[in-house]
Amino acid sequence: MKNSIWPNKDTKIFISMAVNPGNSGATLHNSLFKKLKLNNIYLPLKVENIIKAKKLLTNFNFQGCSLSMPYKEKLINFVDSLDRNAKKIGSINTILKKNNKLIGYNTDYYASMEILKKQKLKKNSNIFVLGSGGVAKAILHSIIDLKFTNIFLSSRDKKRLNKMEIKKKITFVKWSERNKVDCDVLINTTPLGMFGKYEKKNPIDFSKKYHPKLIYDLPVNHKGNLLCRFANKNKIKYISGLVSSHFQGIKQFEIYNNIKVDFKILKKIGIYLN
Repeated sequence: MKNSIWPNKDTKIFISMAVNPGNSGATLHNSLFKKLKLNNIYLPLKVENIIKAKKLLTNFNFQGCSLSMPYKEKLINFVDSLDRNAKKIGSINTILKKNNKLIGYNTDYYASMEILKKQKLKKNSNIFVLGSGGVAKAILHSIIDLKFTNIFLSSRDKKRLNKMEIKKKITFVKWSERNKVDCDVLINTTPLGMFGKYEKKNPIDFSKKYHPKLIYDLPVNHKGNLLCRFANKNKIKYISGLVSSHFQGIKQFEIYNNIKVDFKILKKIGIYLN
């Protein structure tokens, strides 16, 4: 097979759906397809509403689909079945088509597990999560499964937390009070800081004394957002959304292709996990 990302009649097609699609997923998947000489292609698609998303899943001939906001929760009842983690989290970011059935997975959970395990944090660390969407749910489940005990969440909508089965293990903080929380780890799952219209917005007011030991920032912004600059200025360890995107993307790749990725290959294609 000629090694090219250009499709032919035998090419397997993988897609991503987002209101504002980025290129990090396509770069990761297509680079791995090329390196491993797989006749596959990954296409990021701009999908503006849930009606179009459902039509695409129903009518388009794809093998796998990656989901971004706001589809991680909106499409969970559209798939035919869920893997164990997706079912307990209540959110999906990965769909595999197998025997014309749609199976939902959550690889955000895997990414968070891997990233937080590497930090070797104390189990009594104060962990503060901003946001309560699909990514936040995956992050919270990973934190709980890693046996952390001091978990705080701030969101504009407390009702979202009240719907989570894990709510008793989490202390809710009003959005207006979020700057008062003293934490060791700050995890931003909101779109604030993401490239585009949100990139000049900060999830935290840094005019206050606010110095966590670790900032885990989920929005992807290749230029570095205000939270990233604050962390660098104050010598706070910073984990970018791109790192998280790579971790979850690798797990997606393994699900889509039923193969284990050798991490040694990643550096050869310019993918870094730190």
